Parts: sequence; structure tokens; C-alpha cells
Amino acid sequence: MASIREDYTSSEGDAERRRAVEEMFDLLWGQNGKVYLPTAVDHAYQMIWIKLIGGEKRHGERLSDVDLAAELGLSRTPVRQALHRLAQDGLVRFDPRRGFSVREFTARDIREIFEVRAALEVLALRLGAHRLERPQLQFELAQLEHVRAHMDQNPIYLFLQNDLRMHNMIIRASGNSRLIQILATIRSQHGLFQFRDSFYPGRILRALEDHERILLCLLDGDFGRAEEQLAQHIRNSMEGILVDLFGEGGEV
Repeated sequence: MASIREDYTSSEGDAERRRAVEEMFDLLWGQNGKVYLPTAVDHAYQMIWIKLIGGEKRHGERLSDVDLAAELGLSRTPVRQALHRLAQDGLVRFDPRRGFSVREFTARDIREIFEVRAALEVLALRLGAHRLERPQLQFELAQLEHVRAHMDQNPIYLFLQNDLRMHNMIIRASGNSRLIQILATIRSQHGLFQFRDSFYPGRILRALEDHERILLCLLDGDFGRAEEQLAQHIRNSMEGILVDLFGEGGEV
């Protein structure tokens, strides 16, 4: 089966990329203002998650708990526990004989991820659209225009931050903690290939157009149309990723 190509390059600095990934982690797994004291396992999970989503580890690359423990200044036990959690979340593979490695996604995997994401995110919008306040929506529109204004600078990480924040706004408005948790896991899996896909020309502009249509429908109070636009946006993202990362037709 075909797997994701790794031939992308970044024109932006490692520090900016890391800041963007750290913000993505906070948006997905943040505690919404609650006091939270992470354990060593939580810390290891976060640091390894950031390495995976930020592309510091290549798809299929072996993950040594010894090396990661040394990098993070932790003992092997919390690192191994964190790797097992990441395996449960679908970001890492575990083989009893070969150990841990970065998950490789096929075209079929991506289709399945997007099918689940579309169904659940549209449900989240249906549950929470009435809770979205006009200032929130106007802020997201303004941020969308901010990204557009910087297109000459290839604002990949700025776009990714805005993309996740807008979708996270929709998901959290549902008020359903289980739905939020499941979609955070799905979005983490999506993050492993979203960074790579965003380097392809035209992806950002197409996504911004979709976002604008969704936000305008919500501002108009046309929630049914907003659901349709959201579902179409997620389909557009899936189709674009399959073509960009696997070639014409998204071979499996």
C-alpha cells in the first residue's frame, strides 16, 4: 500500500514550527483554565507528541525509549508509558519484537480518519451552533483575513494555528466532553499528515475559502447550511491530501 511521501521542505524556522505545534497541543488537550499538574508521563507524552506532529520524527522511524528518555531528561518508565498512550491514540505503532515506531498512514487510513471526523464534527456543530457568539465568529473571520494578508510570506504555521482554533471553537461549543475527547484524538492523527500537506501550493487558500463560507453561514444563523459547508470542507481536505500526498487518485 502507498504511504505518505516525505519530500516536503520548510521555508520557516524550527522555532516557529515548534511554537505552532505547542499551541496545537494546548488547543486540543488544554484544560480550559483548570489547574493542572502534569505527571512525568504527561510531560513525556506532550514532548513526544510535539516531536511527532512537528515532523521531527519521520513516518516509520523507530522510537527508542532510551534515546527519548535522554533527550527529555526523564527515566525510561514514564517515556515507555507515554509511548504506549501515543500508540493507543494512533500516532505510534508498537511491536513486541521491534518496539515503537512512528505511525505510517496509508490512503485508506486517511479516508477512514476523515470519514469519522466529518461525521463527528458536523454533529458537534449541530449540538453547539446556537452557543457560538457573534464576536467569536467575527474574530475568526478577522484572523482569516490576517492569514490572507500574509500569503506572500507562505504563512504555513500561522494558517495551521488558525485552522485548528476555528475547528476547535466548533467542537468545544458542542459541550459534549466525550465528543471533544474523541475528536482531539482524531485531530492528533490528522496532524501527522496535515503539516506535510500544508506545504503544497494552493492548500491554504482553498481551506481559507471553505472557512469563510462556514463562518458566514454561522453569522447569518443558517446552521443547516453551515453543516453542509463544514462537511464539504472536510471532504475537500481529504481529497486534497490524497492527491497531494499520494498522487493522482489517492492510490491505496
